[in-house]
Amino acid sequence: MTSSSEAGPSIAPTGSLDPIALGRAVDKLVTAALAAQTWSLVGAAEVAVETTDKNEAQNMRTAQEEVRDSARAYLGTQVPGVVKRLVDIQSAVALFQSIRTLAATAPEQSAVCLDAVTKDFGTFQQMADEFAGLYEGFCEQVKARGAVLADRTGAEIRRLSTGTGKIPTTSRALKDMRQTVRKDLDDVIEASHRSGKGARKILDSVADSLRGIGIKATGDPEAGDVGRALQKLRKDTEKLETLYKELAGQQAGLQTLLKVDSDCDAYVRSVCAVAGPARAVANMWQQMYAEYSAAVVKHTRPSDSFALAKDIDEAAVKWESLRERTKTLSAAITGN
Repeated sequence: MTSSSEAGPSIAPTGSLDPIALGRAVDKLVTAALAAQTWSLVGAAEVAVETTDKNEAQNMRTAQEEVRDSARAYLGTQVPGVVKRLVDIQSAVALFQSIRTLAATAPEQSAVCLDAVTKDFGTFQQMADEFAGLYEGFCEQVKARGAVLADRTGAEIRRLSTGTGKIPTTSRALKDMRQTVRKDLDDVIEASHRSGKGARKILDSVADSLRGIGIKATGDPEAGDVGRALQKLRKDTEKLETLYKELAGQQAGLQTLLKVDSDCDAYVRSVCAVAGPARAVANMWQQMYAEYSAAVVKHTRPSDSFALAKDIDEAAVKWESLRERTKTLSAAITGN
């Protein structure tokens, strides 16, 4: 048996090449994926918004549907891709346990065992790299679709809320009509004072009507100036009620637009936040593949195999620690 200083390089991973570091990278991937999953569910079920410009209605529907499609694609395609990265680690754990047993019973075959595992690590790296690349392309699509919807909602928000938009215009009309109704009421009171006869009855009728929604007829008004003044008050109050309803609808529409705009932004940002961790996981597999490949090449002397068997045993312990960790992560993202 050679001394440790004479033995080949150790494969006991340290630093960024530690399998525990791979576990931490996957933690970040799953955490980001869970946030994206939440916002994708919101995006896939987002309510339709109305447009004040009928010519823009189809463009808005198309923009929303494309974002919904990408959200459904994330849930149906990208989430399984994230889960597969966890399955890769589970497979790596099983492989290391297998060569740990073989290396313990036939230490002279340690390099051969590690070589077989290293080839599988190359496959894991390739699959992680392909996933990261496809995901980066998916993010570009998501950003493009999100930008189109943001442009549509932004334009509609401006049409509703700024300058000569619907809400300011309705608000001004409402303010003017409130002044008109106040004047109408003054005219009714003034006319009833002039008529004298039945004034209290007329004013009571007006008061009762104003308590309801709009002005409802409470019997034939007194003839003459009072009747005409009361009739105008009723008509103008109905217009006022209509303006209140229009403004309420416009404000509700604005709130819906603001929510859709905010939810779309959160969806895009959360989905694209997965790309970095996905690439980091692929890079981590590349580093491990390179490390273990180098270890196989450098452990060439017969005595190296015994040292390598010890290193495989130590590495297997670290890989085993990821088994429950990845099960927990998988349950978090799949709900199983």
